[in-house]
Amino acid sequence: MKRFNFDEFLWFIVLILLDFSIIYLISTGSIGFYIGSNMIKYFYITIIMISIITVFQIKNIFTPKGSMNIKIKLFPIILALIIGFISINKQQTFKHSELNLEILENKTSVIDRKSLYEHEFEYNFNKSNIRNNEETIRIDEHNPTMLDDIRINPEKYIGKKLEIHGFVCKENYLNKDQIIIGRIIMTCCAADSKIVGIVGDYDKSYQLKENDKIKVIGKVGSSVIKDESNVEHKIPSIKIEKLEIEN
Repeated sequence: MKRFNFDEFLWFIVLILLDFSIIYLISTGSIGFYIGSNMIKYFYITIIMISIITVFQIKNIFTPKGSMNIKIKLFPIILALIIGFISINKQQTFKHSELNLEILENKTSVIDRKSLYEHEFEYNFNKSNIRNNEETIRIDEHNPTMLDDIRINPEKYIGKKLEIHGFVCKENYLNKDQIIIGRIIMTCCAADSKIVGIVGDYDKSYQLKENDKIKVIGKVGSSVIKDESNVEHKIPSIKIEKLEIEN
């Protein structure tokens, strides 16, 4: 009769759960909350390696029990799986407080708030400004830093059509027909992430909720926001022509 080693069996189950957890994160896109898109390819290798280890673990289930208490080794992994499950379900409660600073201070690091207002400009749409037959610039996870460049160098983008995939952020300093279209920039993992965003003019902003994932198509123009002293400043913005809520 073969022996049954419960500790090794428990390790076998944990390996399966770990493997399926990573597969779930990738298949649902939730892994983007933790790591940058350029790092996801390495997790496919991780899935393969864990799967191989899991297969070889089967034979260890039918071996004599060792002197080491494997439950102590398993505890951190099980705890990590539990915390990961909780964080996945709480992603939508994430508050984009940094985005408020990004828009008002135009910061890539801690800098003086006045830097935003150095890029003020006047712009009105008219026939001479409209650029026909020009390709739409798509801003997504591959080039989110372009939002920073639009704010800093708006003259390069005036009148250009943009397609932006991001999320909704509402702030009390905005006008009633304004939202912030935000994106999280993540080079490696969540620890080095930052949030960038740009004001969007949308007459149905009241229909949108905080953190709604959206696809926006519009042209670069200008808007007015007020600072903490109630002084108005003209800043680059997106004149939204089409907006879709994404799942």
